[in-house]
Amino acid sequence: MSHGAQDWETLLPMAKRAAAGSRAEKSINAANDGRKDEARQDDWRAALREHGVALWREGAGAATAAVPDSRLLAPLGALADEALELVETFTLGSLAKARRRGTVPAKPPEDFIARLGMILKGLQPPAKGEEGNRPTAPIIFQSELWQFLRKTRESAELSYARELDLVELDRRILFLLRTQGPLVPADLSGSVGVDKAQVSRSVKRLLELRMVEREQIRSPVTLTRKGESQADRLLRLADLRNRELTFDIDDDELSGFFAAIEMLLDRSIALYEKERARTAADERSDAEGDDISRRSNEPLLIDRARILSPLLTLSAYFGRSGGLMFKRRTGLSQFEAWVLNEIGMAAPIDWPMLTAQLERDHSQAGRTVAALIERGLIAREGRPGRRHGRFSPTAEGWRLYNIIQETSVERSSFLMAPLGQDERKRFLGTFDKLRRNAVAQLERERAFEALDRGD
Repeated sequence: MSHGAQDWETLLPMAKRAAAGSRAEKSINAANDGRKDEARQDDWRAALREHGVALWREGAGAATAAVPDSRLLAPLGALADEALELVETFTLGSLAKARRRGTVPAKPPEDFIARLGMILKGLQPPAKGEEGNRPTAPIIFQSELWQFLRKTRESAELSYARELDLVELDRRILFLLRTQGPLVPADLSGSVGVDKAQVSRSVKRLLELRMVEREQIRSPVTLTRKGESQADRLLRLADLRNRELTFDIDDDELSGFFAAIEMLLDRSIALYEKERARTAADERSDAEGDDISRRSNEPLLIDRARILSPLLTLSAYFGRSGGLMFKRRTGLSQFEAWVLNEIGMAAPIDWPMLTAQLERDHSQAGRTVAALIERGLIAREGRPGRRHGRFSPTAEGWRLYNIIQETSVERSSFLMAPLGQDERKRFLGTFDKLRRNAVAQLERERAFEALDRGD
């Protein structure tokens, strides 16, 4: 997929609860328990959501919105002020956009409520102390990483397009060649975490633009003078975006975060190579054409000057191993398994909530849900039409759902094994800051785009 592979990691306590009783009954109980816990612990989200709605109504001419009770935001600790500012900034920006289009409706539109909900979903309170011997942080990193990268990619496409209209892979190759020097296609493929065919197409585009050159097809790819000039322009913008993403993260914290990424990257590559070898041994034809050329004992050439490059490569390798593993164990494609997992996590789930969770367009989600219904894995209840129904796994769907969850815990445990409890807590804490900064960065770029269009 152009936006990277998805994975579906879940809470370890949830997986442990799912170890007893019938699979269908235990999964339903786990989902219900999760919703009860959210109802008790999610008051701060409700308070922030109501504040955003009140600010909107104030902008439409209603009474002045009151600041939420600080006691409701107490679970956020030191992050409470940041969360409040983020909601207010997003709401005021949305109001300004609405005014440019005409009158501001008294009732906030659905797209505002949905986007506000996604912003609030991205906020997490600081981890509390240990409970018994269980981890304090959920094993959910790959899913969170994919959502973070999706936001940074969208904002990057908006930002870089104002400088130079290149796709993400082309930009990454330009950055690598500028920071690492000439590289052969195999090193480019391994470093960016995509197969040789994609890299070849990207190099071909850059050759046509006269930004790179090479003597033969397997010779090192080198930047031309034009390529160096364009890469320098983009790198200046990349440095600015990197400073924005790492706001409120000091050098020591960033150094520890990079050290953790190095360990996770080694683990994700090992897991990918293990799954690829297993697939080849099983004579799976779908492994062909998915080759990422890398010699296992050689260091990976990635741009460590910026935060996104290692995270993109980590997601690529870990996601590819997940695609192979879920396909082998469930027979589902990556996206099919992800949709089934999201439905099982919140069954019965309605259409608006499902599409918000997936963050994909309705047509792709609709085709996948229809395919899962046809295969007898998903059941729909309610009025005719997918947009009016609520969806739950069937008995066979629950069986595959539990396989997905168990596999996710297994994969996450393998990935996070090198990090001790304190290291993991610090790593995920830094990642939460990156995620908040990415949300703010994306909203700013969307506002700039709206201004450019004259909306």
